[in-house]
Amino acid sequence: MTETEAWLALNAAELRPRTVLDLLGHYGSPRAIVDAGAHQIAKATRLSPQEIVRFATAAKGDYEAQIEGMHRLGARLVTIRDSEYPTNLRQIYDPPPVLFVRGGFETCDENCVAIVGTRRVTPYGRMVSETLARDLAARGITVVSGLAVGADAAAHRGALSAGGRTIGVLACGIDVPYPRDTLDLRDQAAERGAVVSELPLGTPAKRHRFAARNRLVSGFSLGVVVTEAPERSGALITANIAGDQGRQVFAVPGSVNSEFSRGTHALLRDGARLVESVEDIIDDLDMPDMPLDAMGEGEVSTVDLTADELSILEGLSLQQRHVDDIIEGCRMPASQASAGLLMLEMKGLVRRLPGNMFMRVR
Repeated sequence: MTETEAWLALNAAELRPRTVLDLLGHYGSPRAIVDAGAHQIAKATRLSPQEIVRFATAAKGDYEAQIEGMHRLGARLVTIRDSEYPTNLRQIYDPPPVLFVRGGFETCDENCVAIVGTRRVTPYGRMVSETLARDLAARGITVVSGLAVGADAAAHRGALSAGGRTIGVLACGIDVPYPRDTLDLRDQAAERGAVVSELPLGTPAKRHRFAARNRLVSGFSLGVVVTEAPERSGALITANIAGDQGRQVFAVPGSVNSEFSRGTHALLRDGARLVESVEDIIDDLDMPDMPLDAMGEGEVSTVDLTADELSILEGLSLQQRHVDDIIEGCRMPASQASAGLLMLEMKGLVRRLPGNMFMRVR
C-alpha cells in the first residue's frame, strides 16, 4: 500500500480526526498505522467495536478508483503533513487529516473570512452577502463559504465578481453534484481558489455531515460573518463553532420585522460584532489595510457624483433604509432626493429593495 492509499484508508475508516492525529503521533506514518492492524491500534487509542470493524475493512480496501477519480476531476489529496495544508485550519482542535482539493491554496489564504447565511435568503440578505464578499475580495481577502444556495452562493459570486479568491467547502464528496444550483460556482471557485471536502469521493450529502463541514468553514477563517439567519439556521451552528474555535463572530443587522434577521440579532445580543461595512470586519481582525483594486470598465467613482448624490450616498450603508428616512436624513426636498437615488441606482452604487428600501452596494 502506497502512502496515498494509506491516507485514503485512514479516511475511509471514518475515525475521529483527533484519533487519527494521535495515531500519527504514535506510529509516525499512515502506512505504519495500516500495517499495525485494527487490534494493535485499538491498544494505542480507544476505538469502539464499530470503529475497529471499519478500520479493518478500510485497511483491506482498493483505492485505485478513488485515485483515478481524483485525476479525472483534476483534484488531489492534501494531507495535514503537507506544507500547503491551510495554516488556520491546522490550528483548530480537530483538523481533518486529509482534504480532497480541486484548485489550490496560496499564502494569501491565511487572510480568510467566512460569509454564511440562510438558504432562504431575502433580496437584502443576498445583496449584503454579495457586497461584503466583493469588498473583502477586492482587498485581497479570501472569502470562504459552503457552496449552498442562498447566502453562501451570493458570497462566492461576490468574491468572484471582484476577481478575488474564494474557497468552497462541501458536505459531500467533491465529485457529487450537490447542490446542482451551484455547480457553476464550484467550477469557478476551483479555478480562482479551491473547492474542498474531507469526505471520500462518492460520499452523498447527509444532514449530520453539514455540522462537520461547518467546522471547516470557520476553521479556514479568521472570522465568520452571518449576514442573515432565522432562529434555527445552519449559519448559527457555524457561528457557534467559530466561537468555540476562538474565531471572531460578526453579524449583520436586519429588519426587526423579518424572521430571517432573528438569528443575527440573537448573535448581536450575545456579543457578536456588528457589521455595516467591510471596514468593520477588517478593522476588528486587524487585517492589512489594502486599497481597493482598480475599478473595472464601466464602474463609477464617487468623484463622478453630484453634491446631492454624494450627500445621499454618505448616509447609506449595508443597513437597508426606507426612502422616507433617507429623505429626512439628507435634508433635501423629496423630489430632489428621489432623483438622486434614481441616479445612484442607475450608476450601480445603490440597490432598491422591496418596500421602498435602499442600501449602498459600493
